[in-house]
Amino acid sequence: MAQQPEHVSSPSEIVRSSTNASLGAVDVLETADALIFHVDIPGLSKADVKVRVSDGNLYLSGERVQEATTSDKHYVRAERTFGAFSRVFKLPSGVDSKKIGANCDHGVLTVTVPKPPKPVSDVAVPIVSAEEEGDGSLNSEFAAVPISTFPVPALGKLVIFDSSMPIIDAVKALSQYGILAAPVRDASKPVDTPWSEKYLGVIDMTALVFHMLEKLDPLGMPPEDFQKEISCIEEFRKTTVGDAAHFARFGPFVPIDFTRGNLLDAMLLCGQHGIRRVPVVKTPGGDIVNIITQSALVQTLSANLDRFKTVSKCTLAQLGLATPCPVFSVTTDDKLRVAFHIIKSKDVSAVPVLDPIDGTIRGNVSARDVRLIASSNKIYKLLNMPLRSYLDVVSDGAENSAITCKGTDTMEEVIKRMVRSRIHRIYVVDEKDRVIRVVSLRNVLRKFVKEPSGYFGHFFEY
Repeated sequence: MAQQPEHVSSPSEIVRSSTNASLGAVDVLETADALIFHVDIPGLSKADVKVRVSDGNLYLSGERVQEATTSDKHYVRAERTFGAFSRVFKLPSGVDSKKIGANCDHGVLTVTVPKPPKPVSDVAVPIVSAEEEGDGSLNSEFAAVPISTFPVPALGKLVIFDSSMPIIDAVKALSQYGILAAPVRDASKPVDTPWSEKYLGVIDMTALVFHMLEKLDPLGMPPEDFQKEISCIEEFRKTTVGDAAHFARFGPFVPIDFTRGNLLDAMLLCGQHGIRRVPVVKTPGGDIVNIITQSALVQTLSANLDRFKTVSKCTLAQLGLATPCPVFSVTTDDKLRVAFHIIKSKDVSAVPVLDPIDGTIRGNVSARDVRLIASSNKIYKLLNMPLRSYLDVVSDGAENSAITCKGTDTMEEVIKRMVRSRIHRIYVVDEKDRVIRVVSLRNVLRKFVKEPSGYFGHFFEY
């Protein structure tokens, strides 16, 4: 009959040999990390003993052979034990046989069996919403950074439009400086007017260009030169930036005080309230001394990620930013104007360009393209061309690269990609490179901070 293994599968099952023979008697010790078998093998060397593992069992065997007698040599007394022994122990499941060690010393065989890793108990995984803000533990870190430490815009100057400026000049100025928006000052107000009455809001180039394109379309085919054509339209020459408030929604003018403001203010305004550009004003008088952009915020985060490890080391999935949700998109067969229509009608800053067959992501169309349309007649000619051609022409596709990530990527990796690409919308893709959701800079900022109750008082009631 086959020998049945003795079980050593839990801490309570410490096995003691039941044999009365001195040969092959076993003690089993348990430590935090291993099971240790001590086997009595007096008179045996390691060559006389076999240790093997098979099918989850530990086999110990050996034999002590009695010295043969002869006609002139025989025993007159024999008390020692001779013969073969064999022991079998059932090991705990998961034991790595390659890590088992054995040695023989002073008639004792010692076999060390490292314990397998303890199984992880079932843990309830919290469901985190993409819109859920941080826990507030990092608020003090951001509040300690004064807003005055932010560098001034790369242009070396602030671009501010008077409400009396013609929209044609505003579009040209935005194109010239390579920016997408600017604060609008009420030209009818005195210079020393408080900021709450002096500024009308922030005008966005995208809204102006879309309005002009809609006005030009009924006139026939798109013009050869956008700048030249809009200059010939009487309505555009007479329409001022202030008038644009009737057809182009102004962004809110929500400033931070230069002396009292801090990074937490900017993080909350951009992350919780969706304000893309935060003016910094000096009071009294309300003169603008800086504008905190999304780029400045993401660069600040990137430079200080080691201080925010509780968030930066989490994956998008852990932060609730990898759950599939609807994404507005176009295909490479669609025309550029279709992408623009979606950006305007759905109030999004960009749309991914997908392969019409397999749905994989091929590129990206964003507000940057509006700036190109307004400044280059060559780009404007492509308005009615398939996006496949458009992506090939614009900077060999580099300007319209789609930045992607996976749900297993960490927040740190996502932020660094935003900084490198200077793009603030990243597409989460599945294993087949199909877009499942968008992660915007606003989503990112919300995960680092939590707005204290009543933090901005009645500010947003105005």
